Amino acid sequence: MTTGSSEPRLRSAVLTRAWERIDGVEVLSSADGGPLTRTIKKIIDPLVIRTAARPRLGRPVLDAIAAAEVTELLLADADRLRATAAWFTHLKRQRRALRITAGNVQDVCFPLAYELATGFGPPGPEAAETASAALRDLHGEGGTAGVDQLAGYLADPRISADLTRELERRWHAETAPDQDIARLKSFVDELSDPAWRALAGSAAGHAFGLALRQPDGARALNKTVQEISGLPAPDLGLQRGDRTAVPPLNRRDESGAELLERSVERRVRATLRRLPPDERAPVADLVDDELARAAAGFGLSVPALAACFALGVVLAPALRPLDGAAPAGVPEFARQLNAQVAREGYVLHARRALAAATPLTPRPDAALLRDLREFAKQFLSRLWVRLHGFDVRGDLPADAADVRDLVTGVVRSTSLDLRTKVRRALVARLPRLEAVS
Repeated sequence: MTTGSSEPRLRSAVLTRAWERIDGVEVLSSADGGPLTRTIKKIIDPLVIRTAARPRLGRPVLDAIAAAEVTELLLADADRLRATAAWFTHLKRQRRALRITAGNVQDVCFPLAYELATGFGPPGPEAAETASAALRDLHGEGGTAGVDQLAGYLADPRISADLTRELERRWHAETAPDQDIARLKSFVDELSDPAWRALAGSAAGHAFGLALRQPDGARALNKTVQEISGLPAPDLGLQRGDRTAVPPLNRRDESGAELLERSVERRVRATLRRLPPDERAPVADLVDDELARAAAGFGLSVPALAACFALGVVLAPALRPLDGAAPAGVPEFARQLNAQVAREGYVLHARRALAAATPLTPRPDAALLRDLREFAKQFLSRLWVRLHGFDVRGDLPADAADVRDLVTGVVRSTSLDLRTKVRRALVARLPRLEAVS
C-alpha cells in the first residue's frame, strides 16, 4: 500500500499527523506525539469526529476524502482540545484532593474535561472550584461513604449471620407457579401491546426464573427456550450447575460470575452507583430490598421486568453472529436482532478469517472468537444489569415498543463494545500488513 495523497491511508496515521499540528495537548498525547488511545476512544471519536453518526470516518483505513474530513474536523476543534487538556490537568489534581479512586482517571476525566471546555472555554481563575464541583456531581458526594457504610454493615458477624439466614428463608419460601409458555410465546411472535400487557401482568417471568431453582432446572429452561425459539439454549451464564444456588451475602464468597448467583453485596454496590446520595435509603433498607429482589424469579422483584428478562433468555440462542443468518423457524424479532450484529464489518471479517487460515488479530484469535461465540451470554449480562437498574429506580417499559427498543439497544451496545475491541486489535495489526503488502 502506498501513502500518496490519493491512496487509502491508515486512520491512525491520519489522526497522528493532524494531532501533531495542535499545540498545548501534551497531556492527551502519547510519546510519539499522536493522541493517546484513550484520547481517541473517549474524546476524538465520540465527541469530535462523532463516528457513531459518521461511521465511514471510523474505519481503520480511510480514502483520501475521508482522511481530509477527519483532519478538518480535528483541526477545527483545536481550541476546544487545548482547553480540554488544560481542564484535564485541573480535574486530575482535584480528583486527588477529593480522594476519588473510582474508575480509570482518563476514562472518567477525558469526557468531563471536554464537557467543561465546551461550557467554559479555557480554565479561568475559578477552575479548581469548577473542576471539584464537576467531579462531585459525577461521582456523588456520598459514593465512597455509601460503600464504606455497606462494608461496615456486612462486616458485623451477627448482622451477617442474620441476613444470611433471612436470605435462605426468603429464597426457599418462593414457590414456582406453573410456567405460562403461551403468554411469552405470544409476545415473542406478535410484539403487540395487548400481548405485552398480558405477559407483564402475569407471573410468567418469575415462574421461569424460579423454575431454574428446581432439580434439573437448567434442562427444563432449555426445553422451554427450544419450544419458543426453535433453538437449544447455549450456556447463558445464568448459574453454575443444573439449578440456581442461593447467592452469597458477601462478594468474597462468590464462586463465579454467573448472573443469578451474584452476591447481595455486589448488587447493593450497583444500587449505590445508580442512586444519587439524596435518593438513597439507609444501607440496612437497601440490603433488605436486595434480599427480596434476590429471592424473586431472575433476581428481579417486578413481574414485568422478570418478563423482559425471560424474553431475553428465549431470544438469546439466536444471537450467533459468527454463524450468519438465523435458521428458519426462529422468531422474526430474534432473526432481526441477529442480523443486526451479523452484518457488522468486524463480524464479517472474523467469518472470513475463520474460512481462511489467516490470523484474525495479533493476539491469539481464541479470545476474540470466544467473545463473538458467547455474544448471547454477554447480551444477557448487559440486559440483566439494565433491568436491575430499572428495578432499583422504579422504572418500567411503558409498552411493547419500549420493550423492543430496550432489547434492541442492549444488543447494539453489546455489539459496539465488541467492535471497539476488534477494531483496536486490527489497527494494531495493519502496519504489519502494510509492511508486507
